[in-house]
Amino acid sequence: MKTWISILQDELQLIIRDKSILLTCLIAPILYAFFVGSIYMEKDVSEIPIAVVDYDHTKLSRKVSELVDTNEKVKVLGHYSSMGNAMYLFNNLKVQGILIIPKEFQKNTMNLDGAHVELILNNTKFLTSNEINKGVQQVMLTISGGVRMQYFISNKVPIELAKQQAQPILPAIKSIYNATNNYGDYLLPILLILILQQTLIIGFGQSIVHEFNQGLLVNIRNTTFYDFMKILSAKSFYYLLLYLAYFFVFYKLIFPYYHLAFKGVLLLHILLSAIFIMVVILYTILLASFFKTTIGWTEVLAFSTYPLFLVSGYSWPIEAMPVFLQGFANILPSTPYFEVFNLLSVEGAELFHIRNGFIHLLILLLLGSGLLYVRYKYMGSKRSRST
Repeated sequence: MKTWISILQDELQLIIRDKSILLTCLIAPILYAFFVGSIYMEKDVSEIPIAVVDYDHTKLSRKVSELVDTNEKVKVLGHYSSMGNAMYLFNNLKVQGILIIPKEFQKNTMNLDGAHVELILNNTKFLTSNEINKGVQQVMLTISGGVRMQYFISNKVPIELAKQQAQPILPAIKSIYNATNNYGDYLLPILLILILQQTLIIGFGQSIVHEFNQGLLVNIRNTTFYDFMKILSAKSFYYLLLYLAYFFVFYKLIFPYYHLAFKGVLLLHILLSAIFIMVVILYTILLASFFKTTIGWTEVLAFSTYPLFLVSGYSWPIEAMPVFLQGFANILPSTPYFEVFNLLSVEGAELFHIRNGFIHLLILLLLGSGLLYVRYKYMGSKRSRST
């Protein structure tokens, strides 16, 4: 059996020789960090051009247009009496939305009969369409509240009571993980971490598949568990150091470059990142042992990024998922790590505040080690029966 150092040297030669691993682990993380990050470079969009088609031509319809234009996120580029010119601008991407105010808008609104206002959006840019939608909704809520208040006042209701009846429920919005209320600031940090996770899984997994099918672990029945772990620890060593360095570079350079929040103690971030990387490495070894070719591994894992992100609980509460998905989510290392990362980077939490996530990661580390031992025993006994 080779020494730990010689296995380490063999792994370095494999990384240099195998262009797929080299590109995935050494080039892709930085390349994708700037590529994906550039999409959200202008995270806070403003003055998004829209057109207003006013079929009513009343004081109230003009007021709606004025209020929409005062929103810092939206800019009314033009007012039109028909859809022709507005659609021309929309189809040529001169405007990102069209607000259509119907006939008898003022009459129906003032009579409390309600009016159907239409909004056409270019949904190919979800950041801009979302801001237009929010801006128009705020204006319409303001208009409807003002109309209701005037109605109550005209019926001799005192002003203060009229205000309460016009707006019986006032929204109180307190941003927790998204202090700027900006989608880019919320999503981009996790996308950057997801890039590191997936490149590690794909690149390191290719090396493990190679080892099980062409390397030292081909004859696993003749390999003791000590030697088994010695081989895997030597192969993992480069990736652990490399991705710890990546996390450090991302935290100190990439995050500031995109003006992303990063609080908390750096040492605590690195410690948790190291545990996260080790859990990902264990899971990768376990899963890669089932594959026969590196191409098959890459093809399957390349499509796992989005499902893993969705199930992690970052974009959708785990409690709202089906029970079987909740169980699956809780065995993913990204689930506790994303939660802990947010607490640290956004709120500047200390170890006391993240102990549950910290313990969760440690449990997953032990679980991964136990499953790997079971897998080793099974593969050894299977090879023995086959011979």
